[in-house]
Amino acid sequence: MYRFLDAMGESLDEREFPDHAAALEWATAEDELDAEVQRVEYREPGGDWRWAGPLLG
Repeated sequence: MYRFLDAMGESLDEREFPDHAAALEWATAEDELDAEVQRVEYREPGGDWRWAGPLLG
């Protein structure tokens, strides 16, 4: 599970993706959320949220 956060740390969306690359690509795609998403995190098996990587694009 991945979540997409805005500059204030508020969750904009949560979705399933096969890997970090797919989630980061979705976050930077041309749509209504791309300008809002500032951070992408994924849920570890233990339940903690971790940074998925830098947004490029």
